[in-house]
Order: sequence, then C-alpha cells, then structure tokens
Amino acid sequence: MRKDTLILLLVLTVFALMGADCRAPWEDDDVKDRPLPDRAFASSPLLRAYYDTRTIPEEMRDLKIPEGTDFDDDELTIQFQMGGSATVDEVRTHLYIMPPLGKEMNEVELICRCVAPDGTASAWKGVNLMLTAEAENLQAEVGFLFEFDGMISDGNWRIQLKDYLDDKDGRCVMRNASLHINRGEAAGLGGAPNENQTVSAAAGNYGLVPEATGKRFKMDIGWFGEKRMLRNDFTFTTSFFVQTAVLELSVYEPTDASGSTESWYVLVAPSGNWHIGLLTNDDIIETVSDISTGLDLLTFQFTIASTPTGPLSNLNGEPSSGTWTVYMVDTLKDNLYSTLTTDRADSAGGAPVPNTGVLSLALSGVS
Repeated sequence: MRKDTLILLLVLTVFALMGADCRAPWEDDDVKDRPLPDRAFASSPLLRAYYDTRTIPEEMRDLKIPEGTDFDDDELTIQFQMGGSATVDEVRTHLYIMPPLGKEMNEVELICRCVAPDGTASAWKGVNLMLTAEAENLQAEVGFLFEFDGMISDGNWRIQLKDYLDDKDGRCVMRNASLHINRGEAAGLGGAPNENQTVSAAAGNYGLVPEATGKRFKMDIGWFGEKRMLRNDFTFTTSFFVQTAVLELSVYEPTDASGSTESWYVLVAPSGNWHIGLLTNDDIIETVSDISTGLDLLTFQFTIASTPTGPLSNLNGEPSSGTWTVYMVDTLKDNLYSTLTTDRADSAGGAPVPNTGVLSLALSGVS
C-alpha cells in the first residue's frame, strides 16, 4: 500500500512539473535560445526564398552542410514549394553560405544539385563563393539552365548541398537560399514600370551604423541579426516584377578610413528575400573630402540588376508592392564608424548639401 502511494505521489509530481513548464535536466533548451527564422512567403509562384531575412535572430541555430565523400544521400536538402503551372526553361538557386568557423570563403569546397518534383536530378555543380580574389560572393548563384526544360513548375523542388572534400576543416552553414524558375517572372510580361521612394529626415533612422562582428564570418547575419542593425523602410504601391533596384545613401566616414570601412547594407524585399552589399570606393558617386571635423562625406549609388545572359539578381522577379527594408551594419569593431546622414556630397561645390542625401530606392521592371 505504501509503495502504491509513493508511485502515485511521483506521478503527481511529474504532472505538476510539466504544468509549471519545468524542464528535466536532460532536456536541451538550445532550440528556444537559438531559434530558426520564419519561412519566407512565396514572392511569386516562380520565386521563393527559404527564410524571411527580417526574422533572422541575433544568434540562430546552424544548418550544417555534410562534409566528405561517403554520403549515400547524406546531404543538406532545402525544399521549395513552387507553382505557376509554367513550362520550365531555366532554374537557378542563390545561396547564402557561411564557411566553417575560423575559415575563409576561398577555403570552402561545396557542390550543389537541383532535384525536380518528379525526382529528376541535375549533375552536381560547384558553388563559387568568391567573386574575385578578395570579394566574397554572398549571393552565390548555381544555374540549371537546360536540365529541366519542358517540365511544369508546380511541385516540391529541392536544392541539395554537400562538401565533397573530406579534409576535416569543419562544416559550412546554410543561412539562406532562394529558387528562381524562369527568372521568377511570368510569361508574356511587357511594359517598363518604375517607382522611386525616399526616407525623409523626420521619418528615417539616421545616425551611427552599429558595429557588430559576425561569429563564423564577418557578414554572418545569423550571428549579429537584424536587431543590431540600423533599419529603414520604404513603402511601394505600384505593382510590377522587379528587374533592377538602385539604392542611394550618404555617410560620413573618418578621413583615414574613407570608403574602406566594413560597412554593409542588406536590402530585403517584402517577401523576406535579400541582397547584400559592401560600401566600397567603386560605388561612390560624390565625395567631399577633409571636412573640418576630420570626416569625409560620401554618397553611394548601388545598382542591383541582372545581366542579360549572365548571373541573375537574387531580387529579380520580386513583386514591387509592399515594404522594402534596408539594414546597415559595420562588421569590424575598430571605432571607425560610418554615420548615415541626410546630407549629400557635392563635389562641384566642395561642401555638404544639407537634407538632400536622404535614403532613396528606385525599382524598375516589367508588369
């Protein structure tokens, strides 16, 4: 009888702990502390990002890519539910990959393939994570331009990733991916619509660009997250499919670091799809140097567009209507800050022009 009473008390205690949301010692609360972002909404039936970049947490769980040659279907698989009932003439994926901790992009050996809804698989192809010897490719494209011709776009498409070289240098991490079928655009489009929006001094968040170092790599948005970034929103009302985006912004930078800080921007479409860029000398259109405060005023213009027969912009095919967001962050903690400003550089006059350098975003495409 006494034994039955003890068992009953034990059962009641367990239920009480569960009701109080207590965790047993062996339960891992890592998932709660380091969540995954929300899945992105489909931009269109022919274009979808995997994660909504706006919801990426300050420190997210890793989705690691297998390493080595002994796989037997052991690869990271990313799934995209597509629609549109379109006849396929090309498929492209854009990948946002972080190298293993302590490694550089040029030390990574990744391959990728695409699997159609009916199981047809492409060959494995290399993932180019470097644009040049010193420039990382944070929207690495892998194209499948003929393998799925004539198929119908509807169904569950899969992108698979693995590191074919078993060199024990660690496992890469998939932070985000997107899939384009037929450039993300429906057939029969025409016209050349466009819209331009600005963020006024009163409505915008202007000021210091935060410094926040990535854990795995300098531009690892899975580490410092959108909450540590300077955010500004644009609202577009015209509806068309985007082919080109032009972003203009002005910053003050220390003269001894002018145009060479590690300041980045992330342009996020209403769906959560993304484009990432670095503020470099190549994108400066106006400069006022050696201001008395020891700062240079730099006005940048970034043109995000696709080439006619080459790589596709990750934002190609995005619907224009809705809220577009620009996040800014400096990924080097050296106290050489960029300051987002509403002043604009005027090289001809040799002085800043107040309140004329507000953030602007122009979208153009087809409808």
